[in-house]
Amino acid sequence: MRRISCQKLARLASGSATANAFVTSIVVDSRLAERGSLFIALAGERVDGHDYVVDAFERGASAAMVAKSHFNRVRGRLFEERPLIVVDDPLTALWQMARLYVEEHKNIVKIGITGSCGKTTTKEMLASILSQMGKTAKTPGNFNSSIGLPISLFEIDAESEYGVFEMGIDQVGEMDRLLSLWEPEIALITNIGLSHIGKLGTTQVTAKEKSKIFSPALKRAYMVENSPYAPQISRWRQHSINQFGLKSTKGVGQIISLGLQGWLIEIGREQAHLKAVGQHNLINALGAVKVAQDLGADPSQICAGLEAFSPVEGRSKVVNGSVTVIEDWYNSSVDSTSSILDYMVNLPWQGRKLAVLGSMKELGNLSEEAHLQIAQKLVAAKLDDVYLFGKEMSSAWSEIRRLGGKEHFFYTNDWETLQKKMLEETRGGDLVLVKGSRAMAMERLVPALTSIV
Repeated sequence: MRRISCQKLARLASGSATANAFVTSIVVDSRLAERGSLFIALAGERVDGHDYVVDAFERGASAAMVAKSHFNRVRGRLFEERPLIVVDDPLTALWQMARLYVEEHKNIVKIGITGSCGKTTTKEMLASILSQMGKTAKTPGNFNSSIGLPISLFEIDAESEYGVFEMGIDQVGEMDRLLSLWEPEIALITNIGLSHIGKLGTTQVTAKEKSKIFSPALKRAYMVENSPYAPQISRWRQHSINQFGLKSTKGVGQIISLGLQGWLIEIGREQAHLKAVGQHNLINALGAVKVAQDLGADPSQICAGLEAFSPVEGRSKVVNGSVTVIEDWYNSSVDSTSSILDYMVNLPWQGRKLAVLGSMKELGNLSEEAHLQIAQKLVAAKLDDVYLFGKEMSSAWSEIRRLGGKEHFFYTNDWETLQKKMLEETRGGDLVLVKGSRAMAMERLVPALTSIV
């Protein structure tokens, strides 16, 4: 984010600033505040950001945005005068600021990415390629929600030629709201699956809601090849669909698996070493390549961008050591778990292959069936040992016992028991997959596993 004055932000938000200051980042969590931060005090279901304004300033925040109704209370708690932007409602103000800020940058190529999984990795790959062509603004991390997107849009500056932003949804109607801030002219749907199905209801609803990203303003729409939803989405949105994948992304020559080192991809007369494991990440890369090609990227730019890509923490990232860990703990669904398990099964490896899987969340009424599918997949995979954790994984454990696969499996709903068991049984030379939904915080295992000698 470029340096912006509080006075300008106040004008964009139809508010007023008690004093001027310059900010270089926007946060809604006071624990993330630092020098240059604007802390926006949002009122949530459980906590009210106005109670944390003092904390944000103590951590170095340069300014805070507060509601008029809380202004006197907040100011009374401060030990000295601090710059405050006063608005009717901070969330509404954040949205208005972002919308008007984007309108100031009319020449940027607007790109949006959505899908059930793979959004962040695809965004990072595409942004890395486009950065070889011109300055590219992108979603930091996975700030893709109704709060994350408006904050992300301030990554744009006057020199930005391309903007690549994730547009994640888990509710009906949410894409409509995101489109009011960022209506892409180029949009890509990675896939349609069960992620967030608990709130969206069915994959049909998921497809309909996510496909709204193919809005009337769109110039080019992209989906993975052979998607069963593509014909229906094309009819719904009245857009022709450009496919990407092993058959549909043109100009791609030989592709060689390098195991845990990723892939070697030939594009034209150039080659790129893609440091991302698994077939799913290869497909993500081919989506990024397809979009970049259509925007005029040449093979050398594409390969340079793929070479520069680094795996995102928690998303199929390999951590080497005496024990090699595949960190895939950021999210989990039937599709993503099946994909990484297929990769594990087919990967040449001299030592043992282990998997520790936390529950898959936000699946609603489909939760039990989804965990049964994973159980069947695990029994067929024949890994050396599998450790299951979480309440929902009890369904998988019951199915595994029914299928007679109990010998190499362990289940617990207690974190300390899981960690103790893993540390007792994991040894040097093992390959361990750590995966689960974000709520399971499976990353807690990684430091202990990588410390084994």
